[in-house]
Amino acid sequence: MAMGVAFMLGKKEIEQILAEIMDTIPELEGLIAASQAGKVFAGQTLREKDHNAIIASIVTLLKETKTVNKAVDQGPVQSLYLETDKGYTVAVTASKTLVVAIAGKDAAPSLGLIIRSLRSAVEKIGKSE
Repeated sequence: MAMGVAFMLGKKEIEQILAEIMDTIPELEGLIAASQAGKVFAGQTLREKDHNAIIASIVTLLKETKTVNKAVDQGPVQSLYLETDKGYTVAVTASKTLVVAIAGKDAAPSLGLIIRSLRSAVEKIGKSE
């Protein structure tokens, strides 16, 4: 049985990918890589956060978007963007993988860079066989 890159990359390699993004974008407060089924591969956040709960919530939101997708007929969701009064949560999906970024309000000018960086990370982590 062939496995995707996400299962071939070790936790340290995934953590390195996330660390490079954190170093590049100082406004980020955290990054979490996981499967779209909800299994956390690796994550780092500046403050103590429950990575499993965050990913479970994002997976639920992604599942719920299928109703919207069907109604608007625009294809599958590639990213999910949430803005609150304190900051942003951005999730990017590809294949069977997702990467979630948590950022404060000061990240507004960097949102394009964040999304591009997440796309690159999710491709590196989750390429299919």
